[in-house]
Amino acid sequence: MHPISSLDAHPVLVHPRNYRHIEVQPLTGVLGAEIFGIDLRHELSLEVWEEIRDAFVDHQVIMFPKQTPTHEQHLTFARGFGQVIQLPQLPSIEGHPDIQMIRRLASDTGRVIGENWHADSTYLDEPPLAVVMRAVDVPTYGGDTGFLSMYAAYEALSPAFKELIAPLNMVHSATRIFGSAYLSQSRRYNASGVRSDVNVELGDREMVHPLVCTHEVSGRKFLYLNKTYTQRIEGFTNEESAPFLTFLYEHCARFDFTCRARWKKDQVLVWDNRCTMHRAIPDYTGQDRLMTRVTIAGKRPKR
Repeated sequence: MHPISSLDAHPVLVHPRNYRHIEVQPLTGVLGAEIFGIDLRHELSLEVWEEIRDAFVDHQVIMFPKQTPTHEQHLTFARGFGQVIQLPQLPSIEGHPDIQMIRRLASDTGRVIGENWHADSTYLDEPPLAVVMRAVDVPTYGGDTGFLSMYAAYEALSPAFKELIAPLNMVHSATRIFGSAYLSQSRRYNASGVRSDVNVELGDREMVHPLVCTHEVSGRKFLYLNKTYTQRIEGFTNEESAPFLTFLYEHCARFDFTCRARWKKDQVLVWDNRCTMHRAIPDYTGQDRLMTRVTIAGKRPKR
């Protein structure tokens, strides 16, 4: 009998809807889409917003090319996805505390924020629902962002493995980002990346979330773990957790679960932080890169 393998399974493909007010062009059959036909500098109608939210739920990552919003217009658009919050580890734009930035200077030589596959700030009780990011200054080449679908990662698992992991919880912490584990290592983020005044105790605080969660809108199940914040399985030792985590990280990073966002100046991108992971691709040494971002408040993940 042929053995069951996760490579024999493939996630449900995206089935594009019919839209009346926007044009949606999928990037892959798993996640990602470009949206055309609207100007984010102007107020959007309820009908347009309904279609944007449908595309967001279906594709998980949506991009709006050739947009030139002001900071206030960026904020106004972001608020269409929910309440705006600030992340404690990121610096803000002067005069606009709710707009934070991801910045790397051409002279920076330290670590790049987000080099590993991760979802943002899963160490929080209520991690972000989404991020609305704008490309302000992009390299002439490089600096793309990879995204992957945690729906796809879950759906490709065997039924027996799904049953095995269904009751598990994962322990999350920011200790490797701005806690004691970060301070104890020799490698540092570049000076323009993470704030230096973040509370170490907040970084070391632990939070527990289910490994398998259900999306509050789509109803689809997804895996919820990442190399940046996940420490171990609740109730397991680090050593006992390691084989599970190693397998799941490798499984989630399958190329066919991913898409790649190639940034262009003034492109606006929104990702669903609940059911995706993303990673920075640090292949632009010696060039400046500045992204502004608005973070949308989320709810506590549930099974």
